[in-house]
Amino acid sequence: MSSASNIDLLVLGAHPDDAEVHVGGLLALAARRGLKAAILDATAGDLGTRGTATLRHQEAMEAAQILGVERIILDFPDARFDESEAYRIALMEQYRTLRPRVLILPHPEDHHPDHRRIHRIGREAAYYAGLRNYPCEGAPFRPTAVAWVGGVNPPTAPDLVVDVSTVWEQRMAAFDAFGSQFTQDPSLPATRIAHPSFRRGIVGRSMHWGSLLGCDHAEGLWCEKPVAPALLELLTKLG
Repeated sequence: MSSASNIDLLVLGAHPDDAEVHVGGLLALAARRGLKAAILDATAGDLGTRGTATLRHQEAMEAAQILGVERIILDFPDARFDESEAYRIALMEQYRTLRPRVLILPHPEDHHPDHRRIHRIGREAAYYAGLRNYPCEGAPFRPTAVAWVGGVNPPTAPDLVVDVSTVWEQRMAAFDAFGSQFTQDPSLPATRIAHPSFRRGIVGRSMHWGSLLGCDHAEGLWCEKPVAPALLELLTKLG
């Protein structure tokens, strides 16, 4: 991607598969509508209970191809990165390069410490990236709208709900690409996300939110109030 990428939608996650768990449909819709969308993973997820960094990288790139979006995986140390300036600047440089109009982050109160930390760093970096005199590579840039995912931990009602019924099979194919994480296999360590109930929870949540719109499946977003016009404009283009 060039310094003038001007991404319409950027989803920041702590690990490969975070984006697919929550907003795979949103990303697939963006690609289908001809918008520029990308996933930015902070770590390779190499300290997870299952899978290697190499395997997770392969799965992540396959999932991105299924969704039709770009993907960048950074080298933050999984579970060991902190909120120091070096990590914030690394994200600032990505924002200044990709220039995302809408940025989506993990939930600030997610049960996973890495997700909470990436929310804080990512949100701060989004602001500081717009400061002209901040010592950071690239031309100053600040996303026009910031939102976040969630709905599992804690189970709160979303601020915005998006119909993703037309891309649901594609969205779940991208989720299923992460076999190392989500496939129940008795030969591998048992984890919460590998249990079939985790996948059923994602489907059930989408059906519940879809029922609020009168559609089959939907995904939710949370955001600051009042809702930024750029976020509403994006959702209009996805509709």
